[in-house]
Amino acid sequence: MGTTISTLTSLAIYIALVVVGAFIGSRPALRDKKMVWLSKFQFVALMILIVTLGIKLGANEEVVSSLGQIGLTALVITVMAMAGSLLAVYLLRRFVLKLDRCGRPIGSAEEQGEQAQESGKADNGTTKWIVLAVVAGMLAGYFVIPDALVVHCGSVIDFGLYLLLFLVGMDMGKQGTMLADIKAAGFKVLLVPAAAIVGTFAFAALGGLLLPTGVKDSVAASAGFGWYSLAPTLLQSYSLTVSATAFLSNVMREIFAIIAVPIVAKKVGYVECAGLAGATAMDTLLPVIVGATHERITIYSFVSGVILSLAVPVLIPMIIALPL
Repeated sequence: MGTTISTLTSLAIYIALVVVGAFIGSRPALRDKKMVWLSKFQFVALMILIVTLGIKLGANEEVVSSLGQIGLTALVITVMAMAGSLLAVYLLRRFVLKLDRCGRPIGSAEEQGEQAQESGKADNGTTKWIVLAVVAGMLAGYFVIPDALVVHCGSVIDFGLYLLLFLVGMDMGKQGTMLADIKAAGFKVLLVPAAAIVGTFAFAALGGLLLPTGVKDSVAASAGFGWYSLAPTLLQSYSLTVSATAFLSNVMREIFAIIAVPIVAKKVGYVECAGLAGATAMDTLLPVIVGATHERITIYSFVSGVILSLAVPVLIPMIIALPL
């Protein structure tokens, strides 16, 4: 119950920050200004957030110790789950939603007018900086940063996330298309997290056929969708081994998604990024996704992250209760 309330509280804060940012950004006094500093400020804030997250993970003894014990199992589950999400959302976008790579209706005037403009938004430079930030943060957390400073990483991450969500909202407001994007997405936006769930579970089950954990436990470990603080807690009473695997696998999913989103946006599609990020598409990964894609993808990312986050405390108990 407490977890659900905490999730809903965080959700309310995230929504409020994006809405307030969008309202301020939509004011005529700001919409008419170029505000070049806004994107640069977002990038700096994002790097600080990712480095701090890396420090927190690198200093976590449970993460480090798990690498040797169950690292390979967690890695296979993570890669399979992310590949399944990517494939499922890709098929959904192409054949059900009928959107182009940039998330626009195929054949629309908007698609034809913006094709050249957006083709290179997700550049390799962003990916390199993100990889460096993650690696530097984890190394610093493991070797350099004292525990007295590590304990404050959570507060820094929260503040950085709040700031980034507000700035993302401002960007949306300046674009002036927020309501149009929501209307264009419609109820079909709910299909993105559904596809991510199906893809995650199907491919995690395939991975389970090759792993000592088996199909059921592999699916259970993948059902955190990147929420590494909740999934292991729900699995502790079921199996400590599966709980530890889920913890490491979901940590990997968040880190891998941070690195992979710019590449997927450039090579595969914008909407796919939301499914790839899992539950973190509504918070940590939202600025990364919007920065690598377009403000119109905010609605897909946010809604997908919210639904997957709310699904975690429902799906995991259902999976472990299966008589398999």
